[in-house]
Amino acid sequence: MIYCQKNLLLRISHRKNTSDYISMLNHRYYTNRKDGLKLTSLLQKPSDLQDLHKVRQYFEEAKALCKNYKSHDEFIVQQEYKTEHCSFSGDYLAIDMEWAPDQAKIPMEQRLEKTKIDLLVVCNKPNNEGLHDIYLAEVKCGLGAVEGKSGIEDHLRMSQAVINNACVRQSLLQDVKSIIKQKTQLQLFEGTPVKYNFSDRPKMMFILAYSSEHEKRSFDRIIKNLCHAGRDIKIEYVASSTGMQPAKASYGGDSEYRKACRLHQAWFRENILKLKMGRNRSTRQGSNETAEEFEHRRTTETDIAILTMEDAARLMNFVPEYQEEIRNALCENRGSIPTDFGLMANMLRSEHVPWNIFVPMMTDRAAAAKCFSEILRNRDIKTIRNWKIEYAPNTIQDRTAFDVYVEYETAKGEIGVIGIEVKYTEEGYSVGKKEFYMMQNPESAYSITTRNSGSFINNDPLQFNTPDFIQVWRNHLLGLAMLQQGKADYFDSLTMYPSGNTHFHSYDDHTGVIEAYEELLTDKGKDTFHAITYEDFFNVLRKYYKSPRSLSWLEYLEKRYIIINKDTDCRGCDKVTTVL
Repeated sequence: MIYCQKNLLLRISHRKNTSDYISMLNHRYYTNRKDGLKLTSLLQKPSDLQDLHKVRQYFEEAKALCKNYKSHDEFIVQQEYKTEHCSFSGDYLAIDMEWAPDQAKIPMEQRLEKTKIDLLVVCNKPNNEGLHDIYLAEVKCGLGAVEGKSGIEDHLRMSQAVINNACVRQSLLQDVKSIIKQKTQLQLFEGTPVKYNFSDRPKMMFILAYSSEHEKRSFDRIIKNLCHAGRDIKIEYVASSTGMQPAKASYGGDSEYRKACRLHQAWFRENILKLKMGRNRSTRQGSNETAEEFEHRRTTETDIAILTMEDAARLMNFVPEYQEEIRNALCENRGSIPTDFGLMANMLRSEHVPWNIFVPMMTDRAAAAKCFSEILRNRDIKTIRNWKIEYAPNTIQDRTAFDVYVEYETAKGEIGVIGIEVKYTEEGYSVGKKEFYMMQNPESAYSITTRNSGSFINNDPLQFNTPDFIQVWRNHLLGLAMLQQGKADYFDSLTMYPSGNTHFHSYDDHTGVIEAYEELLTDKGKDTFHAITYEDFFNVLRKYYKSPRSLSWLEYLEKRYIIINKDTDCRGCDKVTTVL
């Protein structure tokens, strides 16, 4: 087997009385590529290996394909960690890369599928029981690497499968002893060999490569959120092997909360609005499913929270009691009734939520002033002067916009601004190239506003280069810049979200993004940053909106956006109980 940076380029198999067999680089590296790279030289039979020109050409092409297929940051970190931990005199000894159990030594019923450990690491010093620990180490580079199919939770499951399997543990222990013996004889380790007395139960380790102190703190938060499982994991931090890159959001489909909200919106459409299901044009038939399978998936999963375009045009995505006011507000904002699919027809997205909450709310500005005074108790809010939905003041030289902009006047005649960000099922989003460039530039509006605000413990904008923080920080920054530019005397950033969205909301040992962001703020920063759940916001509204029309509106909001214990009964979601 011939490898290049963890990629198997060529495998030659030879057995007695059979033909030699050659397998090349996995086809995923060179099929349907947009960059035009492909294998032109193929090694398929033994005689091909005698053609030196063809062999050289094959390896050059294969290496180029692998290099362009994916980043090799983790491989580099593995190599560096292994090189730095090659002595018996250190705390840890890295003995092997890409370890997998020898399936031939394990009974068929005990075998594990897809088990591969980035690094085997042993502790050179005995633990409290006098035993030397063996660690199953996983390498992760950057925050984006801890999510998705290769994330931390998947490694936890794989490691637990090894730890709980006696046959695999025995195979591991034999391999560890054999590897150490062989590499010691080959003088691949430095120092005086240790007389090991290994524990029979391996432990878990994460080797986390970070490119900023913020990433390091974020890793700590993610491990903390593993609750009890995280307490038994050894963490090793190393500097990133490559320069900083824009952080990308990674999603593996619906979260449990988003799935619950999708079912809830389908129930609301079917049972409250009495409307038929629409069609999401982005829902396409997969190459591996029949037309019947596709239609079943569409009508039971993907499209159940979609309105027909006819119902969307009738403003059925908005609260019925205030559709006339919402129609006028949409026309004033957009010039005419918009046709945006996400706003008008998709019940699951958050674009429509500000219109359903704040257009009715602002029909009584006196009551709205009382509500905001209760939510922001450190502000003297006398009257609401102005308000807008989707307002971009362009104070930080990008397209950042408040979902809702509220301008008020105090009893002393001072001007205050509330910038509101409204979330529903959304979580984080990827950092764009322009945003990343502005974070790096010390003279950008991002950097200048951050430094001059006195709101952040660390004034380095790159600490916010994560899908978790980028939007929360930019919306906060948008108003802080208004203060610096003399456009307001007071500013408050207010983020609204349902308590079921645990990406933002903390509970028990879980730390949500809001709490994590607040940990990065000074007292001055905390004075201008706030968050409130839908549930608490609706409770405040109920104190000051008492008319029959208002009560119908509040009932609509609670029924539509707050999931309670109930059996949903709609097309594609029969008797599904959602509890958040």
